[in-house]
Amino acid sequence: MKRRVPLTLLPMIVAACSSSSPVRLPDGEWGGRNLDLIVEEMGASGSFKCGARGRIDQPLTLDESGAFDLPGTYDPAVVAGGPRAARYVGAMSGTTLQVTVSVEGNVIGTFQLAQGRAASFDVCNF
Repeated sequence: MKRRVPLTLLPMIVAACSSSSPVRLPDGEWGGRNLDLIVEEMGASGSFKCGARGRIDQPLTLDESGAFDLPGTYDPAVVAGGPRAARYVGAMSGTTLQVTVSVEGNVIGTFQLAQGRAASFDVCNF
């Protein structure tokens, strides 16, 4: 016995089958000059120059152009007061990633990272 799908359901079925699930930034180490970003399923942790640390506590989901814009924290380590609210804006192209980190509207830096590469850090002068 053949079953027929009512024509009114057809657009919903097509939409459900064609919608793609969100794409996440691949897990693992992304390193470059002065930032080592470790991406995991539920977020990322960053090590910056001079012992500063950062954290994103949600998956790094990319939009259709391969970009993300997420809240996180940044702890400069040398300034009292602990972690501060930060913004991480990035774009992936192949196995490279550009990330700009801002705290209170001030850009901390823009970093070029490569997938699977360890970071290199400049010498701290303080």
